[in-house]
Amino acid sequence: MTPLLGSLFIAVVYVGSSSELLTQMLRPPSRQQLGARMVELARESLGRPYRAFSLDKGLEKLQIDLTGFDCFLFVEQLLALARENTRTAFENRVRQLRYRGGFVDYCHRQHYFSRWSQQAEASNVLRDITPDLPGVRRRQRQLNFMSTHSKSYKPLRSERNLLCIQMLESDLMVQQSYIPLKRLPAVEPMLRDGDIFALVTSVPGLDVTHVGLVERGEHRVHGLHAAPSGGVIRSRDLSRYASGVADVIGVSFHRPLEP
Repeated sequence: MTPLLGSLFIAVVYVGSSSELLTQMLRPPSRQQLGARMVELARESLGRPYRAFSLDKGLEKLQIDLTGFDCFLFVEQLLALARENTRTAFENRVRQLRYRGGFVDYCHRQHYFSRWSQQAEASNVLRDITPDLPGVRRRQRQLNFMSTHSKSYKPLRSERNLLCIQMLESDLMVQQSYIPLKRLPAVEPMLRDGDIFALVTSVPGLDVTHVGLVERGEHRVHGLHAAPSGGVIRSRDLSRYASGVADVIGVSFHRPLEP
């Protein structure tokens, strides 16, 4: 059991061998750059399987799964692992990243990357570096994909969950910065190991369809990410990879901040 807000307790559920993997992957404090630690941890995870909707099975709980990921949980858990060096601190960091206000509940889970990154930025965990990059474009985006596609989400069979998501999305607007696909090669020299990339989409009601980590190569930058087609993989040449994904119009970049 993990202390929550100093007085309450919450059960943490580890999937498969995730508890043992966490013990292996936790690092003692060091001077290594946070982004470099994230890339190191991502490389250790190469080949692990992709698991879609893994949080949507049963009642909402603080679930840790280091044996397989979707793209979002891959980034989230590696960020927590790189920042923290104890089990309790890691669990609390995941909770604070995943849930609005740290409250473990489906309706408080950050289902959209823009909202997740905004909360992380407000907590001084991330910084959106996209506005500082050349060629940036901006848009205002209404997020309502879950409300308009409720049959795609098993937890939305619950009337309570459906109503709260509909209420949340009734006026959910975000400001989003992104680098258009054609401008990506020009910004690559400004990216660092461990920067989070997010593929910005034209699909109505959505902000982002995929996320991962930047890995610097000798001449180009690559992407480390959990992909439906191959699990945790390295996509060489991030610009080329992003350009080949359906409905993607650009990429945003978010830099992890040192504790």
